[in-house]
This record gives sequence, C-alpha cells and structure tokens, in this order.
Amino acid sequence: MNDKRQFVKSNRNLLILLSFIAVFLTVYFMPASHKENYIYTIGKPWTYNVLIAPFSFSIEKSDDVWQKEADSVRTYFAPYFSRNASVGETALSDFDRFFTDSLSKLVWDESYRILRRRLQKVYSDGVISASDEEILSGKEMFRIYEGNTSQFVQTSDVRSIRDAYRYLTDADIYVYDRYILLQHNLENFIQPNVIYDAARSEADLEAQLSEISHYRGMVVADQKIIDQGEIVDEQKSQIIKSYLDIVNERTASKQFQLLTWGGRLVFVFLCFLVLFVYLSLYRMDDIESRSILYFLLGSITLFTVAVGLFRQYSNWSIFLFPCSMLAIMLRIFLDSRTAFTGYMVFILSTSLVVSMPYEYILLQLMAGLTGIYTLKELSQRSQILRTCFLIFVSYSLVWLAIQMTQLENIRDIDPWMFLFFAINCVVILLVYPLLFVIEKLFGFTSNVTLIELSNINNPLLRELAEKAPGTFQHSMQVSTLAAEAATRIKANPQLVRTAALYHDIGKMENAPFFTENQSGVNPHDKLTPQESARIITGHVENGLQLADKYGLPNAIRGFIASHHGKGVARYFYIKYTQAHSGQEPDSKDFYYPGPNPFSKETAILMMADAVEAASRSLKEYTEESIGTLVDKIIDTQLQEGYFRDCPISWLEVNKVKETFKEKLRTMYHTRISYPEPTSDLHQRQQ
Repeated sequence: MNDKRQFVKSNRNLLILLSFIAVFLTVYFMPASHKENYIYTIGKPWTYNVLIAPFSFSIEKSDDVWQKEADSVRTYFAPYFSRNASVGETALSDFDRFFTDSLSKLVWDESYRILRRRLQKVYSDGVISASDEEILSGKEMFRIYEGNTSQFVQTSDVRSIRDAYRYLTDADIYVYDRYILLQHNLENFIQPNVIYDAARSEADLEAQLSEISHYRGMVVADQKIIDQGEIVDEQKSQIIKSYLDIVNERTASKQFQLLTWGGRLVFVFLCFLVLFVYLSLYRMDDIESRSILYFLLGSITLFTVAVGLFRQYSNWSIFLFPCSMLAIMLRIFLDSRTAFTGYMVFILSTSLVVSMPYEYILLQLMAGLTGIYTLKELSQRSQILRTCFLIFVSYSLVWLAIQMTQLENIRDIDPWMFLFFAINCVVILLVYPLLFVIEKLFGFTSNVTLIELSNINNPLLRELAEKAPGTFQHSMQVSTLAAEAATRIKANPQLVRTAALYHDIGKMENAPFFTENQSGVNPHDKLTPQESARIITGHVENGLQLADKYGLPNAIRGFIASHHGKGVARYFYIKYTQAHSGQEPDSKDFYYPGPNPFSKETAILMMADAVEAASRSLKEYTEESIGTLVDKIIDTQLQEGYFRDCPISWLEVNKVKETFKEKLRTMYHTRISYPEPTSDLHQRQQ
C-alpha cells in the first residue's frame, strides 16, 4: 500500500512538472505580439460586433490616394534652372568678330544687325539643351534661379538649340545673304545658357512631397467606427486599417509586451490548472498511468504550439487548422470526459492568439464535441469518414447561425469559410494513420488494433488452433462470456474479447498436458505433482514470451499475466499434500506468478476463464447446477482476495454472475427427446 501511495505521489509530481512544461511551451511559441486582424471584404457587410474607437487616432490615407497626390505634385512641380549670362555674351562677341573678319564684305550690314538682334533675343529668352528639353516635357512652367531669387518662366518662352537655330535663320533678310550665312555654320553661335539645377530641383521636390499629409481626418475616442451588418466601403476600410495599425504599433511596445506575456502565462496556467484538478478529483487511474500523462499533456502541448506557429508564420485562416483532430485522438485512447476537458484546455489556451476568439471558441467547441460523441468506439475506417462529415456539418451550421445573427441578407455570407471547413475535415482524416504511431509511442491499444488481433486468421491464433484445438475452443467460449459481461457492467468489451483469445496461448508449448487437449492419455500420470504443477503454471510465462515474440500490445500481455492471478494449481497442490502429509510444499512449484487482476476487464477474464473451464466438468447442465457452479467459483475467488486491487464493485460482480449463468444455460442447452413413431403411424406414412 505504501509503495502504491509513493507511486501515485511520484506520478502526481510528474503531472505537475509536465503541466509547467506545457504552460511554458504553449506561451513561448505564441506569436510575439497579438496583432488584431479582421477578415472582411469591401462591399460586404461587417460581420463582427460593433467596433468602437477606444482612443483618438488619425485616419491614414490609403497608399493609392497618397501616391496620386504625390504624382500630382511631381506633374505640376516647376524644376529649377540657372542662367549663365556669360554664354550669351561670349556668343555675341564671337558673332561680331566673325562678321568683321569673314562676312562684312559678303552680306549687307542690315542683315548682320537683324541677325544680331535675333541672336541677342535668343539668349535673352534662354536656350536649353536637348536633355533639359526632355526634363521640361509636359511642364508649363519652370523656375530660373539667379542670385538669391527665382522667377517662374513659361516653358514656351525658352528655345531648344534646334528651335533657336530655326528662329535665327528665319530672319527677314536678303535671300542671297541667307544663302551665304547658311554656308558659314551659324549653329556654332548657339549654346545652352539655361542649365537644369538637379540638386536644387530634387531638394525642393522632396520638400514638397514631405509636406503631403498621410492623414485625412481623425476619429475621436468612443466614436463608432463601424456597426455590425454595415457595408464596408473604401472609407470605412481605411479607417479600420488606421485603427489596426495604431493598435499593432502600441502592442509592439516593451511595456505592452511584458503585460501580454504575463497575461498569457497566467491564463494558460489557469487552463492547465483546471486539467490538473479534474484529473486529481475524477481520474486518479489516469494519474497512475505515466503513458496517459505523457500522451495527454504532450498532445495538448503539441497542438497548442502548432497553432501558435501557424498564426505566427502563416496568413491563412485559423479555421484551416484541424483542431478537432486533437479531440478525436484523445477520445480514441481516453474516456469522453477527459477528452473534452483536455480539448477545452487547448481551445481556451489558443483563443488568445486568434483574431475571432468568440467565433473560434464556439466553432471549435461544437466541432470537438461532435468528434468526441460520434466516435465512442472506433472499429472501422468508415467511422472516421462519418465523423469528419459530421464535423463539417457542425462547422457549417454553427457558422451559418452566427452569420444569420449578424447579417441582414443571407447572400452576404462568406462562402470561403465553408471551403476552409471542408479542407479542415479532409486533413482530420490523417488521424487514422497517426493511431499506429501513438500506439507505438505510448503503448496504447486502440479498438482498431484489437479488432485486427481478434481475427481468427491471425497467425498466432491459427497456430493455437492447430497445436491446441481444445484450448482454442476454450478461449473462444471465454471470449464470448467475458465480452457479454463487460458490456453488462460498462467495461471495455472489445478489449476483453480480444484478450480472452490470447490469454492461454502459452499452453501451445505443452498442449497435451492440459485437459481440454487430451484424448484419453494423460501425460501427468508419469510426472510428480511438482513437475505437473510447474508445467501448468508455466503456461503463463510461456504466453508472455510468445506475446513478446509476436509483438502483442501490453494491454493483452496484462491479461495473460493476470488471468490466474497469484493462485495455486489446486489439483496438484492437493495431490502433493495428500502424498506428503505434514510437509509444506515450495510455493514456487505450485503458485502462478501473477499479478492479481488490476482492472475490471482483467477481473472479468479471470472469472470467465475459471467458470468456463469448470463448466465442462458438470455431469448435467441444469439451471440449478450452472448457478451453483458460477456462485461457488466466483465467491471463492472473492474470498481468496483476487479482486482487491481492481476497481470492481460487489454490484458489478453480481451482474457478471448473472451474465455467466444466462450465457452458460444458452451454451449448454439440451435438445428435446422426440418419441419414437408408433407402428400405426409408420403404416399410415407408408
């Protein structure tokens, strides 16, 4: 008893340690900052509750609006140019010198004066280069910077080199003079004197762009941003975006982060505390199993971490994540209440990092409940398909109900959510291959595995039927009795049914030494009671060795080890004591290694094994004889204390007795003896 208390205390400490690890990992892998994110469509109704501004904030312009304003500034921006007066002066001096030296004897003085006035006007108005002409393309005005002042100039007032040359040669002079002048390269006297000032222009343009406001209004504290069911237009969308940007900016501060992490830690700790209290009050048998503790806490932690990573590194909808897969996994290997409690801890913990916590909790709660209570006993692959379909229906109906309470027109319901639910349920189908991995990791045995093992074409059962046919028939009968009794007291009938088929596999090693396999010859006649007893009790150890060889689950091995408990090979024990009066035999020779039954299922199998074996020795099968036999065997087992360590009540034992009596009366019913026909009847039939 002290050892058991110490073991339970050790497991409780393990549960506390695992809970703290689970809390730490759950919080650690949550997104660094919980960013608010509402999923909505412009032109569709707002499906969330009314959104009220908790503080005043400015409304940001959208990127498109700001870009249009910036493009407008660039379009109407007047670039800066600088005038170089010396260029014009030099050009005029060169022209005067050229005329004096080369043209004075060829053209009239009047033509020279007209050309000089035109050349002077060209430089007075301004001449720009071809590259600068491209800069002014599309501009109505630009600015000429001279000294410390600038003035706006019409773009049409300045000339390119090409236009200046055309203007110069179009002068009203004698035809002959024009001919002479065109031969003397007048374009050499036209040079740009208005030059683009890139540095000043770019600086002024940046200054003007920086003056464009990124905001276009303000929302004051407690002002309604948008109401439920209201259509989201461009303006509302930008207000919502501005609000979310401010919220996310504030949540990024160190002080807010500290409060966030602290709040998450406390909340998740309270969630896991609920699970700890539940297990301590209602599931002490789960605490006594370290495999269950590892599986329960490990699976919850794994799924919470996965949700945190999913939210942190993915922009997909959280409803694509198969949360209800956890509920199904827990239900397959644990009871429904434990599965629901563990699943609720997971849902509440992860609700801290989703954008729609109310909808998330409600949808995942209903989906999880559907998975738990539609999959009470997994025995066929089709059950997984049915459960996934019902989960999809549950998702869809709950989402439809939520939307109907928020929208004015059913046509405004977002159809993409139903696609998300369908993908979610398809992913849940992966739970079936995961069962094998979980069984191997934690030593569990699912109903699927039990059903596979109960197939009489299983190699080990075929070998049993060949080597020990009587034992095989006995195991089949025990399986029927035990499964019926387990159903009656709400134990696990599939586990008992399968275990009963394998509980005596150790008899294959020495099949002829067991009564049910003998055919007139009893090999024990040539053995001492000790040798016979060792063979009889040894079938337990032989069975465990075969279980290891064929990879039978631990659950089945427990039945093989405990179906005789720490009992005695009574026949040979009595035979020895009669032959050695007053001499105490060695307990190792006559007693089974045990242990005694430790669960309802193992207790049922012990009772069914003893009752079925003893029923074969009855001389007549009457209701009274069968009832007396069942009561005698089970009462003896109770008196000898075989069931002290298993959680089976007196009421349940009585139900098992009644079940055995009913089944044995059915199994050993006798045919009616028909009377022989009389001679008269025989003659009439002739």
